[in-house]
Amino acid sequence: MAKIKKGLSYETVLVMLFFVAWGFLYLDRQAISMLMPFIIEDIALSNTKIGQINMWQTIGFALAAPTFAILSDRLGHKKTILFWAMIVTSVLALLTMFAETYTFMLIVRTLLGASEGVILPISLSLLASVSRPTTLGRNMGLVYAGAAVIGVAIGPLVVTQLGELVGWRYAFLFVSIPSFVVALLMLRFVKPPEAVVKTEAVTAFNVSTIYNSVKNRNILICILISIFCMGAMWTFNAFLPLYLTQVSLLSNTQMGLVFSLFGLLTIIWQVFIPYSSDKIGRKPAMSGYLAMAMVTPLVLFIFPQSAVSLVVLVLFGGIILAMNTLYQSIIPVESVPVAVMATANALIMGIGELVGAFSIGLSGVLADSFGLTAVMVVIPISYLIAFLISFGLIETLKSKAARKEPALVEVPTET
Repeated sequence: MAKIKKGLSYETVLVMLFFVAWGFLYLDRQAISMLMPFIIEDIALSNTKIGQINMWQTIGFALAAPTFAILSDRLGHKKTILFWAMIVTSVLALLTMFAETYTFMLIVRTLLGASEGVILPISLSLLASVSRPTTLGRNMGLVYAGAAVIGVAIGPLVVTQLGELVGWRYAFLFVSIPSFVVALLMLRFVKPPEAVVKTEAVTAFNVSTIYNSVKNRNILICILISIFCMGAMWTFNAFLPLYLTQVSLLSNTQMGLVFSLFGLLTIIWQVFIPYSSDKIGRKPAMSGYLAMAMVTPLVLFIFPQSAVSLVVLVLFGGIILAMNTLYQSIIPVESVPVAVMATANALIMGIGELVGAFSIGLSGVLADSFGLTAVMVVIPISYLIAFLISFGLIETLKSKAARKEPALVEVPTET
């Protein structure tokens, strides 16, 4: 495998780069929720409107992910697409600070969701193409861990403190800068375009290949799981800050501290979940973690103002954020040819977020009608349905003998 520097492989460089990229992208999606207690003091937003903003940002993400993944699989130029998507994301995050109305906020965040949706599927397909079979789960887990480290553990504490000190608008200025820096790093280190030669010929990309891939039982099951999990996860993220401040009666800074502690444990889950699936198998891991994901929202619903609910949130809430590595990335890339990895990943993510987005909008309406506690009922019901669906998966983890195949060899070509 090609080396960037002595002792540092291209595989490792991509893991590090995409870890940072996904971390700051996730921070931006978290920031709108983290800063919402401040924003509603400046812009009149009901729970329904908050749900709509998050819903349309998610829809933008959902539509862009498969569209650009298919284009990148078909046409190449993945480095160029990634670079410009990061630049646009930075600009739109910056524009958020100028929002004065619900309509402006809605338009900017929808477009930002679309730019963010381009990045993760293409990044993961690049990483999968250069990862060894024995390191695929670990690498995917480390990239997703960027969300836990930057987006959940560090970011919320910094963002909420900035919101208190300089206001929510300047907090978005802080959020926008890292995406621009990451774009420059991608321009420097990602190789254009990405081609991988295995011991056998790479499957040609064509419409028939896509069709055969999406007919794959695991892909269809993962799409269904994604619909319920992505809706539940983003509903959880969108309303949890308000729930903790308005129902659990924490201050904004206390809420930021709880989120940071929650994020620290999420880091462990983000690495442990893919690692455990390497040991026990993808299917039992998927079903087991879906069952565990129901615990946190149920406890928050039953004990909204108890320290017990905060302890459970910190210890086990990270499962909600961390387990998407399994159904969005690891199981799909082990189920389809290399040529359509980005497409399969993006279809699962895109369809899941598109349909699941309406759960966020519905939760906002329910919160206005029955109170924020209603949100913590919608979430575990969604995970229960996904848990039942997961029994239809086919195990994709190879035997130890099969995993001892040669590493992939990366052959960069000219753009």
